[in-house]
Amino acid sequence: MYPTILRIGNFHIYSYGVLLFISFLIGTKLVEMRAKKFGVESSKITDLALLTLIMVVVGARLLYVILHWSDFDHHLISIIDFWHGGLGGLMFFGGFVSALVVGIIYIRKGKMPILKMLDAAAPAIVLGEGLTRIGCFLNGCCFGKPTHSFLGVIFPLQCPAGDTFRRPIPIHPTQLYSSLAGFILFIVALKLEKKHLKDGLLFGIIMMFYALFRFGIDFVRYYENSANFWTNQIIALTLFIVAVIFTIYILKKKRTA
Repeated sequence: MYPTILRIGNFHIYSYGVLLFISFLIGTKLVEMRAKKFGVESSKITDLALLTLIMVVVGARLLYVILHWSDFDHHLISIIDFWHGGLGGLMFFGGFVSALVVGIIYIRKGKMPILKMLDAAAPAIVLGEGLTRIGCFLNGCCFGKPTHSFLGVIFPLQCPAGDTFRRPIPIHPTQLYSSLAGFILFIVALKLEKKHLKDGLLFGIIMMFYALFRFGIDFVRYYENSANFWTNQIIALTLFIVAVIFTIYILKKKRTA
C-alpha cells in the first residue's frame, strides 16, 4: 500500500487526497465541456465544482463523525483533524447527498437548466468514484471482509485493513470493486447519452445502478459494527428508490410531451 506518496519532514502528500484532487480536475473539465453544449459559462462550472468539492468533504466527514461519535465526544478538535492519516474518516453517502442538495440550489440560483446539468454531471460523479476508490485501496481503508476466494488481497499490517485483523489474511478489495463499478457506469453513461435521452433520464439511470452496485458491494465490505452497515444499506436503498421514482417521472414526462 502507498498511503503517503510524498513525505518531506512533517509534510505529507496522501494518495487518497491526490486521487480526490485528480478526480476533481477531470470531473470539472468533463462537466465544463458537456455544459458548454447548452450555453453554461465555464466560470459557473468552476464555482459549482469548488462548492461541490467542499460539500463532499464536509458532508462525508459529518456523516462519519455522527456514526462514530464516541471517538470524538472527548476530542472535538479531531473532527476537523484531516492532517493525520490523510483524508480518512469520510463516508461517501454523506458527501454525495450534501453536494447534490447544495449543487441543485446553486444551479437553481444560477438559472441553469437543472436536468441538463444533472445529466452533464452524471459521468463525472461515477468517474470520480472510480478514481477516488483507488486512493482508498492505496490507503488500505474501506476494505472488505476476509475471503478464501482468488479475489482476496493481503494488506500490510501497518495499514487500516491489516491493523484491523492483526494478521496477514486475504480480504475482499472492496475499494477496487467500487472503483470498477464507477468505471463501468462511466462507460455506460457515455454510451447512453448517444441515444439522446430525455433530459434527466441519464442521471436517474446512472444513480439507480450506482445504488444497486453499492448495495451489493457492502455485503462483503467490513464494518466495525452492524449499525454502520445498515445505515449505508438504508441510504443505498433510499437512493435507489428515489432514482427509480425520478426516472419514472422523466419517462412519463417524455410520453406526455
